[in-house]
Amino acid sequence: MSTSVATKVFDKHPIRKLATAAGACSAAGAAYGKCISDSYQDVQKGMCAAEFKAFKECVQKVMGRKW
Repeated sequence: MSTSVATKVFDKHPIRKLATAAGACSAAGAAYGKCISDSYQDVQKGMCAAEFKAFKECVQKVMGRKW
């Protein structure tokens, strides 16, 4: 039996899942944090883009989704 309406299952605890994923990416998160803290008095757009991208990709990989 097939239905024309797709069912989507939503995670009831997305923040918990995000926190777990961020914890699993602690090395990339620490590198991003260090980059920000090293030059927090002279913030410029894109100054830690490579570090943020690595952290974001790690979190997305652990969570199994992209945004």
